[in-house]
Amino acid sequence: MRGRPANIPEIIVETATVKLVREAAQYSLDLRFPVRLIGKPGTGKSSALWHIAQDFGGVYCEISQQSKAPKGMLELLLKEAGQLTRQKYIDELANEAYYYFRSGSRYNQKTGAYVEGPILLVVDEVQTLEVPAFRELLRIQEKCGIGLLLAGNAERLASTRKKEADTWAQIESRIAMTRQLPAPSRTDCDLIGSTYNVEGMDAYAGLAAYGAKTNFRDLVQLLETAKRLTGGATGIRLAHLKSALGILTTKPDLLRLMQPEAA
Repeated sequence: MRGRPANIPEIIVETATVKLVREAAQYSLDLRFPVRLIGKPGTGKSSALWHIAQDFGGVYCEISQQSKAPKGMLELLLKEAGQLTRQKYIDELANEAYYYFRSGSRYNQKTGAYVEGPILLVVDEVQTLEVPAFRELLRIQEKCGIGLLLAGNAERLASTRKKEADTWAQIESRIAMTRQLPAPSRTDCDLIGSTYNVEGMDAYAGLAAYGAKTNFRDLVQLLETAKRLTGGATGIRLAHLKSALGILTTKPDLLRLMQPEAA
């Protein structure tokens, strides 16, 4: 696997999302079946997927417009696996991919050791894939007996599938399990808050209320902004969180996002 992308944090907190992704990865490796993870934007999906792929010594790739067709997808898989190729034709690229993923031998950057056994392949933004590319991806999983995590955005997955409903129904019948990624829980917000040195019960309550009404991405942006406001002199308090929200938005009524719901 290549180096950490700029949009992925160096460390992650063991949130409910991270735990679910880890369990899904182990399930896929143990039973050699594809598992699909669906989440809304901001659920921390990509960060969790990348770090779990690292933990398992696997391969993480994110599908884009350049890699949505079979040739581009195969080139992406080989590149992210650290396999240099000069092949230009789809059949030759596919054979190289089969050879690598079937071998089960790879270097785990996290542990600094070579490992054997089925490889975990993590594919993010799968809703971007064209039908032939998706079929080829599932063919790699079946031929090579690897673990395969397929992750995508809920709304975009739904709109994509409507265009070719019958074809996608056949593809989805080959996916063993589907899981929805959760929104931030109170425990998740507390864990993340503690890593940012949040202080005070009122600050934690406000943070939890904000997380429940937004998502992980917004929560971290709020904490990063509040952290700068402290200047490193103190922990993050409720006043810092409110000031940070005022910087991030010009709508004063959004302060209600930090107000816990009435019991």
